[in-house]
Amino acid sequence: MKKALFLALAGSLLNAAPVWAAEGDWEQAKMAHERGDYAAEIAIVRPLAEQGFAFAQFNMGVLYDEGHGVPLDDLQAMDWYRKAAEQGLPQAQINLGIMHEQGEGGPVDYVQAYFWYAMANSQGDSQAPQALREISEKMTPAQIGEAQHKVREWQAAHTFTIPPLPALESEPANH
Repeated sequence: MKKALFLALAGSLLNAAPVWAAEGDWEQAKMAHERGDYAAEIAIVRPLAEQGFAFAQFNMGVLYDEGHGVPLDDLQAMDWYRKAAEQGLPQAQINLGIMHEQGEGGPVDYVQAYFWYAMANSQGDSQAPQALREISEKMTPAQIGEAQHKVREWQAAHTFTIPPLPALESEPANH
């Protein structure tokens, strides 16, 4: 599974206030990214990430994950992804799951990978069901039970500040 990247999310997340601070900030960061001016992108994104904007935190994770404008650093990427993931940003949850599954930033941890895929699934991410199926095939029943227990505990004690993605409509609504 491939990690979600910065530009792939432009359309879907622009509509998701309060994920991003202001459309003008987004446009400036997007243009800087597209022209490869990562220093300018970071100058816009880092302060927003530090203020707690989930999509900015996600973008910082991507920059560290890809080594754009900053040294490639899996631990920093995981830290930024985790901040966004804990707010409910499903793309960050998927990326964090992938990092745990692949052992990026630490040892392989299927239980944590399952946990983050399940969180993304609860937020309506389209990649999450497949990710859960694939990770489950690599896990023992005890590991799956442990992961499911962690999911239930988290969901009982936390709420996401970012609402779940709307369900995809498979058929036009009848009026």
